[in-house]
Amino acid sequence: MHRLLATFMLPGILVLSGNTALAQQPFDGRWSIQATPEKGACKRAHRYAVIVQNGTIRSAASRGTHMSGGLDPSGRVQGSVVRNKTKVDITGSLSGRSGSGSWVIAGRVNCSGQWIAEKQ
Repeated sequence: MHRLLATFMLPGILVLSGNTALAQQPFDGRWSIQATPEKGACKRAHRYAVIVQNGTIRSAASRGTHMSGGLDPSGRVQGSVVRNKTKVDITGSLSGRSGSGSWVIAGRVNCSGQWIAEKQ
């Protein structure tokens, strides 16, 4: 279960689209993300490091993961991550050097929680 949560949260927290890269430049850089489950089968909080560059995310764990959604110029994050037929919906916002939001996994595993982000 912990690997499942880790697989989805790392690439999915900041789902970014490349066509608005100029608007995301203030968000470029290294981010520390803490994902905390609140309900369901996921039990342990996880911390992740992600890098946003030119409006896109870099993650070694993102192979085999389909991401959709984006980050609008105001910092609103909305998207989903699908891996192994499991979908994680992610919403939230970034502002300056921090952000927060929620995530939900529904299907064969059900859990949800909150995430917080801090730019390093």
